[in-house]
Amino acid sequence: MSEDRRLWKIVLIGDGAVGKTSLRKRYLGEGFETDYLSTMGADFALYDTKVEETHIRWQIWDLAGQPVFKDVVKAYYTKVFGAILVYDVTRRQTFENTEKWLDDLWTNSKRDQNVPVVILGNKIDLREEGAETVSADEGQKLADRLGIKIIETSAKTGEGVQIAFDQLGKEILDFTSQ
Repeated sequence: MSEDRRLWKIVLIGDGAVGKTSLRKRYLGEGFETDYLSTMGADFALYDTKVEETHIRWQIWDLAGQPVFKDVVKAYYTKVFGAILVYDVTRRQTFENTEKWLDDLWTNSKRDQNVPVVILGNKIDLREEGAETVSADEGQKLADRLGIKIIETSAKTGEGVQIAFDQLGKEILDFTSQ
């Protein structure tokens, strides 16, 4: 790896079946699969890109969201540079669990709140009005209260996916330049 290329470990976190793996695959150009297979523990990929003229090699860790893997995935938070926290806009409980995921990240990374995070409200292509649905306004209010950027995405259509990773890259670059 050349001297001007930075290696940044990031984690995709959130409840099971919110679309973390689909978002990662969409970002990597691998398309979208309709079949759901839960991630067992963790999976990762490497991806080279540029963030504001800086060459980056993402080390993207896709962490399982099922409670059975909770203790296993904690080890993957070590030396993390950033996180994408995902909830499913069609399942309110996944939205309500976002702060729990943030606490886990900040506690287990041992960096307190010094980990840049972007929140994604995923599956907007499936959003319908209803009791379980999380509105864009509700997501924005949470993000404003936490001081974290939020982006609505669809892993299926690709909407917002590139923007989300670009935003996290900018936040990490700003953070590491301080």
